[in-house]
Amino acid sequence: MLSHATRTIGAIAGLLGIAACSVFGGAAAPESEYDVVLSEPPFELRDYGELVVAKTPMTDGSSTAFGRLFDYISGANGGARDIAMTAPVLNTESADGAKIAMTAPVLQDREGARNMIFVLPEGLTPQTAPVPTDARVSLTTIPPRRVAVVRYSGFLTRRVSIEEARLHDWLARKGLRATGPAEIAGYNPPWTLPPYRRNEVLIPVERD
Repeated sequence: MLSHATRTIGAIAGLLGIAACSVFGGAAAPESEYDVVLSEPPFELRDYGELVVAKTPMTDGSSTAFGRLFDYISGANGGARDIAMTAPVLNTESADGAKIAMTAPVLQDREGARNMIFVLPEGLTPQTAPVPTDARVSLTTIPPRRVAVVRYSGFLTRRVSIEEARLHDWLARKGLRATGPAEIAGYNPPWTLPPYRRNEVLIPVERD
């Protein structure tokens, strides 16, 4: 079992008609960019840059938290401007909000007070992103980091303990030291057939 401090990343859950996806896979939104330092499938070592995120507490449940964040990126903000993305491009729908594109995956932070986190598109900062109209949604950053990753298919949570153990074994073989708790990531909408889903366990590690 993952520890209470383990962060989990919730399924991308219908991000939502923003981009079409088949039952055979396909992420619902563009991914955060990263550099692959080492690839030994199903394992990878990646470097992520700083991520700008919107987060909200999960005290009233994951579905409600997800809904608040989705409302934020759908216009529950003080933006009133267009925010262009490579795919898709979404325009301001009304004077009281700007619709914001999303990147994958969606994170649920379980360290201390539990929060759900959406990664915002590249180019936005906490200062330039539209201000949430719901005070329970806040903007912040995740600093640059290196993570070790193992990829698997099927349902997101059923193999978490097994895959985390495999990833720790790989870290030991490579002489890599974990610097934080494990995370799990889901990249596909819920209608994707389990064999075609992309799930990952990620563990932040010390840089050389």
